[in-house]
Amino acid sequence: ASSRPLLRTLSTNPWRRKILTGGAVVVGTGAAIGLYRSVDCLEDIRQVGLIRFGRAARTVSCIVADYKWSLYGVPYPSDDYLRELKGCHIRCASRLLDLAAANGGVFVKVGQHVAALEYLLPKEYTKTLSVLQNKAPESAFEDVRIVVEEDLDQKIEEIFSEFAVIPVGAASLAQVHVARLRESGEKVAVKVQHRRVKKNAKTDINTMQLMVKITDFIFPDFKLQWLVDEVKKNLPLELDFLHEASNAEKMRSKFGHLSFLKIPTMKLSHSSSRVLTMEFCEGEHINKVDYLKEKGIDTHDVCRKVGRLISEMVFIKGYLHADPHPGNILVNKKSNGQVEVVILDHGLYLTIDDSFRKLYSQLWVALLKPDQDEIKRVANEMGVGELYGLFACIVTRRSWKSVTSGVNKRTMDDSEKKELRAYAVTLIPQISQVLQRMPREMLLILKTNDLLRAIEHQLGSAGRSDGYIEMSKCVVSSWHHLAIQSAKTWRESLRLRLSFIYAMSRLLAYDYFLRFNSYLPRAIRADTIM
Repeated sequence: ASSRPLLRTLSTNPWRRKILTGGAVVVGTGAAIGLYRSVDCLEDIRQVGLIRFGRAARTVSCIVADYKWSLYGVPYPSDDYLRELKGCHIRCASRLLDLAAANGGVFVKVGQHVAALEYLLPKEYTKTLSVLQNKAPESAFEDVRIVVEEDLDQKIEEIFSEFAVIPVGAASLAQVHVARLRESGEKVAVKVQHRRVKKNAKTDINTMQLMVKITDFIFPDFKLQWLVDEVKKNLPLELDFLHEASNAEKMRSKFGHLSFLKIPTMKLSHSSSRVLTMEFCEGEHINKVDYLKEKGIDTHDVCRKVGRLISEMVFIKGYLHADPHPGNILVNKKSNGQVEVVILDHGLYLTIDDSFRKLYSQLWVALLKPDQDEIKRVANEMGVGELYGLFACIVTRRSWKSVTSGVNKRTMDDSEKKELRAYAVTLIPQISQVLQRMPREMLLILKTNDLLRAIEHQLGSAGRSDGYIEMSKCVVSSWHHLAIQSAKTWRESLRLRLSFIYAMSRLLAYDYFLRFNSYLPRAIRADTIM
């Protein structure tokens, strides 16, 4: 709902025009019938009630009507059109935020995901909904007590000598309370699932699917079904806190070599599928710049550490924490002066197999060289086809000019940012096609990349070489090791090993040069990559 061509489609089809003219009543009625048919049984509706669904139907109806009537008859292109369009974006984004706050749970989770889609949606949407990444609705303490006592089969006072009534943090699916174990006196963090979120999840997803279908029908070029599909696949795992505890232990075993990394120890004897008790970790959220300055923590070093962790996850270990927003990352300066990065919320991970890891490594090698023919080949193998250029721009979040010049050679400036937003508005149908075609692994990788770049921007490290250096090390390592595994002769294996040593030596020498001079240039020479 952000470009004139989409709206013009509505006015050229009389049948659609009649539907929209009917406004909220027609959409609401059709939505109610569709939901009735989409759920497995009437009990699914009774468990949630029509109020939650009614809010969603009303919100979608108001959004459709607002765009329809606010832009009707306004000359395009014109300043008046752009002004009215921006007003629609602001009002409709606020409606979606209110809906997420009112319905909570899955709606907040999807709102957080939408807030990260800066390459697809107008900034009025991403900026407004980004509030959900830092502060989500809280459950009443009585609901918290019910969940804890039902799942652990004891009174809270029997398990904990202290249990804070006010949570230290609230997210889409749960909230965290500081407590102290009665038996040991240890200070812990207790993650408690919102009481009704699991019960409401199925109907909420069905509601969203219906709303997406309505949106697809009214705006044929705006495809969001992939977003619902991802929520359907991942939500059951995120709602199982014992699965999260298992992920945390797996994360600790895979990345224990990183001395700066801290994963809270899980207390399984006081945990269940809806309650997760863990070690309490000191620190502050990574985007609290004042805290970092007060503690004398180097923000660029923090970005380098997080960049190294994410790059190792994707390119080396194939095990990616898929929700590293600022609320899930703490930074702490220990008494010995060492800075540790604490990773929280291990509910959603992506396991990346060797074949995809090899393909993705090849893509980044091609992007860093740059090699347009190789970019086209890899993108075609990933199913993107003729939209390989747009795909490369989405992966790097850079303009095609920067991609063809080498994304590691040019620093993004304000003019490039404006260019990207302008193209995003005009290329919504093509962007939707890319998101539909690309491998499902890419969706979570893109989300993680967007969150990492947002952190770099907040800490003032955007555009520096830190992130590219750490990623380049992992890309070179992954590409060579996977190539060595498939080498057919000892000569080919030896050549690849020598190539790896040479490439890594140059990268390490360049890295030490930058550290020694305390100067990070705006470009990395492409020949240091390969």
